[in-house]
Amino acid sequence: MGMVFQSYSLFPNMTARDNVAFGLQLRHQRSVARRKRADELLELVGLSEHVTKYPHQLSGGQQQRVALARALAIEPQVLLLDEPLSALDAKVRAVLRDQIRSLQQRLAITTVFVTHDQEEALNG
Repeated sequence: MGMVFQSYSLFPNMTARDNVAFGLQLRHQRSVARRKRADELLELVGLSEHVTKYPHQLSGGQQQRVALARALAIEPQVLLLDEPLSALDAKVRAVLRDQIRSLQQRLAITTVFVTHDQEEALNG
């Protein structure tokens, strides 16, 4: 199971790449494989140019995409999203909502998306 929290819960002392690779490290995956998988996922979410940046150097939308990539890194059967877009402005929310939907369909992963936003619930 992969989880994306409302507050992102990124490790502030780790780069985007290291945040994404964290779950793989816990699963004792080799360093080269972790790096390759993290880079692939960061490219998938449109952040390939930000792999060495720390969370405080990223926008809210970018941080959320790092959190999403981190959740996907372990190849979960189920992805849980707890109000992942609530802290973002409307324009970024719409883009990320579409990106999450696209990723969910492309990866064919069961996804539970918790939201209190009626538009997200009806159009997501």
